Amino acid sequence: MTAREPTDSTQHTSQPTSSDVEETVRLSALGREFFATTPAFPLDAWQPPSLVELHAQLPQYDIIRLLGRGGMGAVYEGRQTALERQVAIKILPPELGEYDPQFVERFKNEARAMARLSHPGIITVHDFGETSDGLLYIVMEFVEGADIAQMISKRGALPVTEVVPLILQVCEALHDAHERGILHRDIKPSNIMVRTDGVVKVADFGLAKVRQTEVSHFTATGVRLGTPDFMAPETRLPNVIVDRRADVYAVGVMFYQMLTGILPRGLFEMPSTYVPGLDPRYDTIISRALRAEPSQRYQTAAEMRQALLSSESGSAGEQGHGVGWFL
Repeated sequence: MTAREPTDSTQHTSQPTSSDVEETVRLSALGREFFATTPAFPLDAWQPPSLVELHAQLPQYDIIRLLGRGGMGAVYEGRQTALERQVAIKILPPELGEYDPQFVERFKNEARAMARLSHPGIITVHDFGETSDGLLYIVMEFVEGADIAQMISKRGALPVTEVVPLILQVCEALHDAHERGILHRDIKPSNIMVRTDGVVKVADFGLAKVRQTEVSHFTATGVRLGTPDFMAPETRLPNVIVDRRADVYAVGVMFYQMLTGILPRGLFEMPSTYVPGLDPRYDTIISRALRAEPSQRYQTAAEMRQALLSSESGSAGEQGHGVGWFL
């Protein structure tokens, strides 16, 4: 079988609503940036190819269904016929480069960065390139599960017994990427996929840069890249060297949100204020990860992971602060 139209049970229109996207996309944020971002050009300016049309451009893949689309691209579920494996195919319209060259470059960066990584906690890139019609595409591991943003949205604050194992896995995956010279630069709940068996998959290295060329999150036109609530203070400044500690900061923000259901903004209370019975040692870990000065944070994701493991084993540590200040 080649490209096939969706059956009634998996039917998708070419223009699903936002609620449709939230219900059907099972790929963490592989398509979320497309769905949530204001398009660089009118939505009607580009229509994603039909299943048959995309199969004609990528004949090595069966195209099963359109998972979702937005003004910036589309994500399909597919099957690589030669290896008989399920995949996710992310595409960009060729016109996008005329409107937002930086986005196209970030798309290529995502593919190159992820293709260099081989870790069970990071979504695998199988292939990427450009079709004869100018469609940029990345073929990735298909992950069945939910992202952490969806988990928080549905359930609010998550139990610490569930949160800590997930953060441990995120730290392990990030440390592996950092050791290979790659920063993520957009760690947030919607970019962390949790498989149905509890295994974490870090997604969307779309803003990733190799460490040797890393200087702030600004483009040549002064546009800041990243998600503001999760951006370390130094990433908000032009011409400032940014390193792995910015990702550690973002993990701290995410850890806080997972435990409390809210983001640490302004003068904020530590999680134990909101979560009865929470061990204050988690306050300590979060407080250190969120220090404004990078030298005062955990210097590596592995160091933060070890602090969590120590807290789980009952090792003593300094008491957490009752109040923090988010800069």
